[in-house]
Amino acid sequence: MKNKSINKILPFILISLFYSQWVMWANPSLPVGNSDRGVGLGAGEVMLFADFNMQEFDWWHDKVDNAFQPGTNTPEDFEHWGLLKNKTLNLGMTIGLSDYWNVTLSQIFSERCMVWEGPVDENGESLTVHHRTECSDTDFFGKDDKLIAHGGILGDAKVNFKYLLNNAGKGPGNRVFLGGGFIIPSKYTITESPWIKNEIITNQDGVEVETYSPHRHFYLSDGAYKMFTEVQYFKKRKKNPVFWGGTFLFEFPLNESKYGFTPSKKYEFSLLALSGPIKFLKAKNFQVSSIGVSLIAVHSTRSEWEGLGETPNSEATAYIPGVSILFGSKAGTFGINIQKGYENYSKKSINDIDEESDIVSITISYRRVLNRIIDKLYW
Repeated sequence: MKNKSINKILPFILISLFYSQWVMWANPSLPVGNSDRGVGLGAGEVMLFADFNMQEFDWWHDKVDNAFQPGTNTPEDFEHWGLLKNKTLNLGMTIGLSDYWNVTLSQIFSERCMVWEGPVDENGESLTVHHRTECSDTDFFGKDDKLIAHGGILGDAKVNFKYLLNNAGKGPGNRVFLGGGFIIPSKYTITESPWIKNEIITNQDGVEVETYSPHRHFYLSDGAYKMFTEVQYFKKRKKNPVFWGGTFLFEFPLNESKYGFTPSKKYEFSLLALSGPIKFLKAKNFQVSSIGVSLIAVHSTRSEWEGLGETPNSEATAYIPGVSILFGSKAGTFGINIQKGYENYSKKSINDIDEESDIVSITISYRRVLNRIIDKLYW
């Protein structure tokens, strides 16, 4: 008879990968929790998880050429800066289809809010067509009342299949998992490129120039189906760090959105190390089960819009170190993860501009392996 307990209690890993790609010229990648990483369930077992993330991008970029203040021919002769605040809830479930195959289903809910800190008029309205104080749960209408962005809170859904090539269970040893799956987009995306110059203005020298109309740069979904493949390696041992390892993920779009947008390809590498239980930090109902550190590197290639070519400033690499604390209790395992990251933009294109962003992220995670199993999968 199979030992159903060996996979039930595993080292709980908080490696929540919340990162940005870019603030001004492209939509920052939607945060995605990873509470299922490092976990291998036996046949019929079920794990529930949730990740709540609060993230802030403190961003700046250089002035934009051929941009004019809304409704005027006065040039935008100023730099842009502000805050982009994200609140994201990722809910999911992992099921052991067998002792070798797991499947994870997850859904994101999110609100993203831009706080414009640049120049405003006497009424407090932004003096740029590119940014303003607003949130992603509302629609945005641009030139001639055209719907530019679908507002909502429902983000992408994800289906992840994982093969447990080597699974040592709760004891010391190696865990090698091979995974892959699909990302299903939501409808809450933008309908028009923010980089299209669809308005003609006579400038102060009397020359007609093409320029930008009001638009929005941030949204909840790229609007395209994606596929990903992943390799996870973790090792548990008796001395510190008692649990360590890393993952590599490659994500790529399968199509362009219905509005002509092709998202970036993404390469992601992460490392993690966790301590053993902290004996002196123990109470009646919970214990600090681990303190950990992590490092994440994410590289994104150029995205594209049909008819416009590559997206400016869309090739970037993010580096995100973090620390985490895990709490064990009878109700499940809780985690707190704090990260502070930065990005390096490639600036290989003549259309790229100077840009900087600092990222701060706090994540609260929860997961629990249920005491019951799905009988039809247990054999």
